Amino acid sequence: MTQGYEQRVKELVDNIPGALCASLTGTDGIGITFYQSGLDLDPTLADAEFATMLSASRRAAENLSLGSISEQTTATEKLTVLIKMVGTDFYLSVVMQQGAGNLGMARLLLRRASEELKNILY
Repeated sequence: MTQGYEQRVKELVDNIPGALCASLTGTDGIGITFYQSGLDLDPTLADAEFATMLSASRRAAENLSLGSISEQTTATEKLTVLIKMVGTDFYLSVVMQQGAGNLGMARLLLRRASEELKNILY
């Protein structure tokens, strides 16, 4: 199974213009698989930090009675991080160069991958 996860995450980086890395991670911050190309990022640290960002957003949405978080986008001056939930216990993340890709295409491919992985994981 893990090999299928690895391949799917690699395909996200290969198929999203401007994508530098992607991961499948538990909401506890423990990574399942991580792939990067053109970015030197510590996968353990990235998974933990992205899980912290997602947790804060989930808590805020709950406190405001906004419903469940399904995806999150964070843009910095250098990079854009897209996070898409896979069920309730996992998420996919993709890190892209700022301004180098098509966010709409990235979101579409993330949604498709999320649905595929959800069927495998649950």
